Amino acid sequence: MEFNPGAQPESSIDAWLREGGLVVAASDRAARTLRSAFHRARQAEGLRAWPAPVIVDWNSFIRSAWAERSLDGRLLLNRTQETELWVDIAGRDPQPSTVLPGPRHRLAAMAMDAHELLATHAPRYLRTASRSGWQQDAEAFSRWLASFDDACRDMKLISESCLPLELIPLLQADSSQRPQLLLAGFDRLLPVQCDLLDAWGAWRQAAPGDPAVEIQFHQADDAQAELAACALWCKGKLAANPHARLLIITQDAATRRGEIERALLRHTSSASAPVFEFSLGVPLASIPLARSAYLLLRWVTASIAEHELDWLLSTGHAAATVGESAALQATMRRLRHRGMERPAWPLAAFIEEGARTRQLPPAWVARMSAAKRRLDDRLPRPRSPLDWAALVPELLQAAAWSGDRPLSSAEFQAIRRWDQALDSCASLGFNGRRMAWGDFLSALGRALDETLFAPESRDAPIQIAGPAESAGLTADALWFLGVNEDAWPPHGSIHPLLPIEVQREAAMPHATPQLDWELARAITARLLASASEVRFSFARQSQGIEARPSRLVVTFAGASQPLPPELAAPSAGKPLTVAVEDAARIPFVAVGSVVAGGAGILTAQSQCPFKAFATARLGAGGWQPAEAGLSPSQRGQLLHAVLHAIWGGPPHGLRSHEELKTRNDLQGFVIAHVRSAIGQLSAGLRERMPRRYLDLEERRLVRLVSDWLAFEATRHAFNVMQTELDKTTPIAGLTLRLRLDRVDRLNDGTVLVIDYKSGNVSPKVWDLPRPEDVQLPLYATLAREAEEEELGGLVFAKVRPGDLCFAGRVGNAQATLLADLSRGCSLVKDPLGAEHIIDWQNAIKQLAQDFLDGKADVDPRDPPKTCERCGLQTLCRIGGAADESDSGDAGDEGGSDE
Repeated sequence: MEFNPGAQPESSIDAWLREGGLVVAASDRAARTLRSAFHRARQAEGLRAWPAPVIVDWNSFIRSAWAERSLDGRLLLNRTQETELWVDIAGRDPQPSTVLPGPRHRLAAMAMDAHELLATHAPRYLRTASRSGWQQDAEAFSRWLASFDDACRDMKLISESCLPLELIPLLQADSSQRPQLLLAGFDRLLPVQCDLLDAWGAWRQAAPGDPAVEIQFHQADDAQAELAACALWCKGKLAANPHARLLIITQDAATRRGEIERALLRHTSSASAPVFEFSLGVPLASIPLARSAYLLLRWVTASIAEHELDWLLSTGHAAATVGESAALQATMRRLRHRGMERPAWPLAAFIEEGARTRQLPPAWVARMSAAKRRLDDRLPRPRSPLDWAALVPELLQAAAWSGDRPLSSAEFQAIRRWDQALDSCASLGFNGRRMAWGDFLSALGRALDETLFAPESRDAPIQIAGPAESAGLTADALWFLGVNEDAWPPHGSIHPLLPIEVQREAAMPHATPQLDWELARAITARLLASASEVRFSFARQSQGIEARPSRLVVTFAGASQPLPPELAAPSAGKPLTVAVEDAARIPFVAVGSVVAGGAGILTAQSQCPFKAFATARLGAGGWQPAEAGLSPSQRGQLLHAVLHAIWGGPPHGLRSHEELKTRNDLQGFVIAHVRSAIGQLSAGLRERMPRRYLDLEERRLVRLVSDWLAFEATRHAFNVMQTELDKTTPIAGLTLRLRLDRVDRLNDGTVLVIDYKSGNVSPKVWDLPRPEDVQLPLYATLAREAEEEELGGLVFAKVRPGDLCFAGRVGNAQATLLADLSRGCSLVKDPLGAEHIIDWQNAIKQLAQDFLDGKADVDPRDPPKTCERCGLQTLCRIGGAADESDSGDAGDEGGSDE
């Protein structure tokens, strides 16, 4: 931030730095801000060169001072090394919670935090004897701490938390002259810090700046109105003074980052670039370059989830060129379109299956295979973390990570941060430890999750920071968001591994509400001295609950007042776009070839014309999520395959009701067909299914099909004419290829069209004027015209456990289908009539004509139900994303047209 004469923390800081004085800032962020402000001031003076200011953050100051004076050769542990040391200690504890890696690492992190609290607030409890009365969890931590001390002593290690305590006697024994220190940005100094500074020599804190001239406290109706007011305020300040430095303080910047960005972009962004930036970084694991590198390393070793692979291929970081990236994405689409999705993809399986699509780039295959071989050669035995870390760049280079495109400045910084995280994992061999590759990858993943990344500041005029991390920052004007009674002072919990009485005695964070109040009061006072204008705000409604203003802020700023009119979000103005009714249509030119999609085209046209246009003409479509077992679609296809084989006729199948009734060993007959169908599953699918799972699926199918055949044996006499019947038929100039599951000849000479369904379906889907499914009516009314056969009925065969029946329309169901049907049965009450056939013919021909004419209106048949299973909402933009739930008959895909 630029030093503002009306709000700076003592104007002598600049003079102190110009004279070569040493400034110790509370945090690295504050140190960088002070350096930036110093350089801007020199530039404003017209200088072209000047000595660099001596500004260090507190932790760097301590490490440097200790390194200069320590002669015992102990190794200073970094955070990754110290965490692993605590993990090893916690893992030796016989507590059940330390068995699994996840809980063990979380406990280690808590123990390390507890150790740091003792070192900074109550160092006398670092002695084992002083902890003799601790009980329960605190007693367990005390044992771990004793083991940690023993390990550090035996291996000559030192924790960074203990550096101030170690440095104090070294400074007291060192009589050399030391520069006077000027402290900046400290909200409070702990007793250990004061003791260290006294041992150093002369020091003082930068006096706070002048108090703000203007202080206001606003109340908004809700969080959106509060954000809009803050953004409008920023816009006005920058309009009045383009060189103004503004600071926005918020406690929940991480969770509300998207909301804040949208509000500021809507009201303050310029045509060139955003005028704001966040000081708080995000986990390195969420940065595309780092995440793609980690996924590549995992993929070379084992499987990665399908959604992870989708993401990796879409980033372009897994390919050397743009062309390779496009080919990899095309391969993934082709595999999904072929129904070959899987929950997780090993690299070898992707290469093997992808080779069949003939779209995998040979150069990419060669590189990834070479990387895998290079790793496989080193996998058999554990190695030092340093060896594994040295191998990582080789593997990424072999995989052409990040490709050949130029990197942006932020991406270069992300790569440097990645290298730092990798170096921290390489340092895990400090104790001679050797580890497997999988353990090294797990450690790298944790390091990426714990490492925060923020690109270097672009010196944007609006800075967004949290209350604590804003220490040392100054500005022309400041806005503190969300200061309601529950949020400020912030509430926290005591540490679970330390006795409550120890925490209260040492005034540790959150030990008492009074401590939270005092710290928040100090931060508030510091913020009021950081700018000449300070505004606080809160939303009266927070998540549907009435909120009250912070009592702490009221003591400084007075009672909250409604937002002034100039900060109220403007009502929606005249839209920039003009809605017009587009009546233009682009006809579909059919040149005699079969149109892919079958009856599904006309079904989609009836459900929503845009859906037919998008799927049949644009090639759009949704992807079914992969499942660990067989998907509903695959299970439906298995059922269709078994029934097709059973009714397929000689030499291995049946053809009539009589053959079914006289068949001996029906159970063995069904088992043979079920095993044959399962054996025809793709090799890749069978390999990833446990043998026991396939055995259970076989038993389920055998029982289900046997029950269905027993049900069919109760029918009137029939003959099976065709199964899996393929037929090409023209409809109003549209040529479609249809496939019907089965066609029977009934006892009166008419034909019955059957469609197998494993889901819960109803003939209501054929109801006019807009049928939900036209497959059976289409075949039964139009495709049968050329056959000169009389239609006796069309039915769904519901092959479901506990619900075996026919559902549809039959001319005389009691006489031709099942004799024991009651009069109240829908098959009897609603027989098939000539008027049904004529109405279906007309409706289907009109749907075909509408498709050919190019009718593509976004007009769902039954919103929102129709939209829930569409999957094209982002293309048609009908509204918010619909719930992509399924009603259970996804398993009927096996009977759809091609």
